[in-house]
Amino acid sequence: MSTWLTPVLGLVGAFVGASLAPWMTAHLAWRRTRREAFNGAISVLRTAQVARHFANGVPAHYVGGDAATVEAYSQRLRERGIDRFVDSMHEAKLALAALEPFYKVSGDLDSWEITEPDADRMLAELLRERRHLGSA
Repeated sequence: MSTWLTPVLGLVGAFVGASLAPWMTAHLAWRRTRREAFNGAISVLRTAQVARHFANGVPAHYVGGDAATVEAYSQRLRERGIDRFVDSMHEAKLALAALEPFYKVSGDLDSWEITEPDADRMLAELLRERRHLGSA
């Protein structure tokens, strides 16, 4: 009896393994993609929050020159800071939209800015959900 049982069990094991391998590969790829989407959304939302607080009022001795030079430099800093903030806010909204196949964050993505309290709440929500991914 054992002479035919061992090869049959081996064939059954090989068949089951071959049947499950594509599913397992797809499932693991989906989990990796989902985790990367969460990580990306968290990262760029946090970056947008940091960009919100740009350099302003840099002391004159750092810039050097006369009052007009300092004022011109301060104006350029404000403009660059605002540009960086607007760009990073746009990137954060794109990353949150890209996350939607896996998770829809609560909040409004249709306005140009995610307010600071909303961003803080979204970050907490995303971090909490990402922690649950590890246990799923």
